[in-house]
Amino acid sequence: MMKFSKKVEYALIALLHIANKSNGELTTARELSDKFNISLELMGKILQSLVKSQLIISVQGVKGGYYLAQPMKHITLASVIMVIDGPIALTDCIADGTDENCERGRFCLIQNYMKDIQMKFMNLLDGITLNDFQKK
Repeated sequence: MMKFSKKVEYALIALLHIANKSNGELTTARELSDKFNISLELMGKILQSLVKSQLIISVQGVKGGYYLAQPMKHITLASVIMVIDGPIALTDCIADGTDENCERGRFCLIQNYMKDIQMKFMNLLDGITLNDFQKK
């Protein structure tokens, strides 16, 4: 079964909560942890990843917190998944671009079609932004 990890779900929740704050108002890890019943340690790690990838900005200090680094329309579902879980691949041979992970690689009947599906899937994920989540 293919599904998004809990960490991706939590990252999306955090990003949308941060985006819904009034201009200039920051969100803290504690606020996110308490409001959405997510462990503070896990939320902290997720926020660190989002800062490192420049999706959010961290402000240090007593009145510190987090805010979006870019408009919601520029933050895609694909980028959030890749930041949190790493590269997206439907099969092993697509993950690294070689036939080495598959004993049938040289005569595989599905590899080329799976590459097409992968490209369509990535285009779909790249076309979904945080704005789209707010519209629903």
